[in-house]
Amino acid sequence: MKKLKFTNALAIALSASLFLVSCSDKDTATPNPEGGGELENNATLTGDISKNTTLVKGNTYFLKGGVHVVGGAVLTIEEGVTVKSDPTDGSVAYLLIDPNSKIEAVGTAEAPIVFTSGKANPAAQDWGGLILTGKAPINVQGSGGTAASEMGQGISYGGTDANHSSGTLKYVRVEYTGKVATSEKEHNGFTFEGVGAGTTVEHIAVYHGGDDGIEFFGGTVNVKYAVVYGAQDDSFDWTYGWKGKGQFWVAIQGDILADRGIEADNNGSNKTSTPYSEPMLSNVTLVGSLIAKTGDDLESNPESGKTRAIKLREGTKGKLYNFVSYGFSSGVEVEHDETLANVEDGSLIFANSSVYGPKSWSFKKTDGSSFTGPKSFNQVGDNIADETVKPSFITDKYVGTTTSTFDPKTLDGWFDSAQYQGAVSTSDNWVAKGTWAKTN
Repeated sequence: MKKLKFTNALAIALSASLFLVSCSDKDTATPNPEGGGELENNATLTGDISKNTTLVKGNTYFLKGGVHVVGGAVLTIEEGVTVKSDPTDGSVAYLLIDPNSKIEAVGTAEAPIVFTSGKANPAAQDWGGLILTGKAPINVQGSGGTAASEMGQGISYGGTDANHSSGTLKYVRVEYTGKVATSEKEHNGFTFEGVGAGTTVEHIAVYHGGDDGIEFFGGTVNVKYAVVYGAQDDSFDWTYGWKGKGQFWVAIQGDILADRGIEADNNGSNKTSTPYSEPMLSNVTLVGSLIAKTGDDLESNPESGKTRAIKLREGTKGKLYNFVSYGFSSGVEVEHDETLANVEDGSLIFANSSVYGPKSWSFKKTDGSSFTGPKSFNQVGDNIADETVKPSFITDKYVGTTTSTFDPKTLDGWFDSAQYQGAVSTSDNWVAKGTWAKTN
């Protein structure tokens, strides 16, 4: 197992079972036998963190290569900490929490925790992202099965503990993520792999990511207050049986590369795998771009005019209420026989929502033919479709709501009472409070 090394120009001893390497080649690595501890300002994290470790309030740190928190260690990150990718290193920097370990990253609105690029001129795909892995159920290899982490080599996730905890994320922003690992794999901003409902996730933001903003691979984790700005693929994405809850989500596409506001799957290899993807979501605002190009990169001849607000496919279920979407080339699309069967039996609901822009609805069977079942979203659920590019009640890009007859509190006690469509009311612009999120 690699040990975590902390490099610092002052060359002073840091934490146990960790190495300190100064800028001088003459210094030798010295482990601290007492274990854990607070890291000095400007330390570099690399390798495995296997002891309880704290990144101290207001300090700046550097991330070099894939850093894994392992062996039951707890990584505590205090408010106002900035973590930058090492600009001198050619490997892909990312931070992963293994299923036996935890992260306790608690910032504030005014002093958020920020993971960002270390380059002088930062851009999407400068580094990887933040990955949490847990022991909650996924639908790979049967109920209770496990899967290899998409990015974390040697790490598996999944299990039977729906209430498993990977720690806490509050007021955490990641920027310029999405580094390509292979031709088929790219990092997201936040990746939740088999993460359980015992994990607390509130006020997280992704700014200019090169792939998806926030992606769920199974698990039961819940997320309240989330902002994704400028994701070059999907803003929110779920698969492998995610059964969590979400409320007060905002996605704003950029005008360079973008795809979907939400991409929702059950399991592409077996669309009826259990446990099903079956989240409960309410109060979501999705803002699209009519000029962004869709595709993996600008060199692969992507096309403009094909952004989509929501794609529900591959057997996903779910209860989705109080959405507002506008600015996309297409609205809500439902694909595949298994997904349409969920619409018909009421296990996939999209209701009390407003879809603005052209091509509001699309329902397609697996063979590509149209579906016109009696429970299609355009026929039930108090939904409104309007070809207007932008609803009149939205100011700026995302602020504004409209009255709904549905209160998400009736779904589950986890939800806040919010009897309106959209995520951000004019009387409570939670996105703009402090510096934790960016929307331009």
